[in-house]
Amino acid sequence: MMLYPSIMDLMEKAGNRYSLVIAASKRARDILENAKEEENNIDGARSITRAVEEIAEGTILVVNETKEQEEEREAEYQAKVEALEAAEQKQAEEVPEVADAADAE
Repeated sequence: MMLYPSIMDLMEKAGNRYSLVIAASKRARDILENAKEEENNIDGARSITRAVEEIAEGTILVVNETKEQEEEREAEYQAKVEALEAAEQKQAEEVPEVADAADAE
């Protein structure tokens, strides 16, 4: 019995088994969450099958990162979060000053 898609086809798309498993499981979780939001009934096995088919078709692109690339991406994300928090803090500090000026009049 031949299964579609074959593991060899999937390995070409993903690069290695670890990346394939991680990508398929993440996509299957997304499929399940979307089905729940749309109130569709889908089980875990069908979501995995759909995720693997999407990888085989090329609908889902599996990107492999080195540890350094992952750390760099995480550092960029953290810098953005800190910049947003600083901007929110600055905005929060400026709002009471405007309210105090209105009260003084």
